[in-house]
Amino acid sequence: MLSQFLPLIIAIACLVLLIGLLKILVWRPKPLPYFSREFLLSKGELVFYQSLRRAVPHHLMICPKVRLADVIHCSGEAWKEGFGGRISQKHLDFVIADASTTAICVAIELDDKSHRQTRRQERDQFLERALAAARVPLIRVPAAAVYDAKALGNVLRGVIDSAAPVERVAD
Repeated sequence: MLSQFLPLIIAIACLVLLIGLLKILVWRPKPLPYFSREFLLSKGELVFYQSLRRAVPHHLMICPKVRLADVIHCSGEAWKEGFGGRISQKHLDFVIADASTTAICVAIELDDKSHRQTRRQERDQFLERALAAARVPLIRVPAAAVYDAKALGNVLRGVIDSAAPVERVAD
């Protein structure tokens, strides 16, 4: 009885192998449309970053373009209610953290002309409220062609020194 179906089984096995080979040789997935950005920071952000490097003490680190949800969090229940979605797609321009522990010290937003738009102002107000609720200090810096690193350092030290320490809570 098996001998009757043997040619059919062999034919199906050969067909499966042939289709597999065709997939490998012919039906390759389309190349993905991604390409590398040339630089991580825009020219304006880079100017600020260079001043920030001179202003930040060595025991702190500068983290550019940090996802807001990596700085603040909410409970699983609040996430399901939509609060998580409101922070998951937003980024902060810079976050200053302790270099040895990565404890968050302060968030920094550069305010360029886009911050004058109504929609952007609503986003900025939400960001301020969210960071305040999480007890993360925020410094807003007007975008400029040059920055005074000494003045920037004084502002940073004042905010960091006056901020209440953030307690770590298990996820």
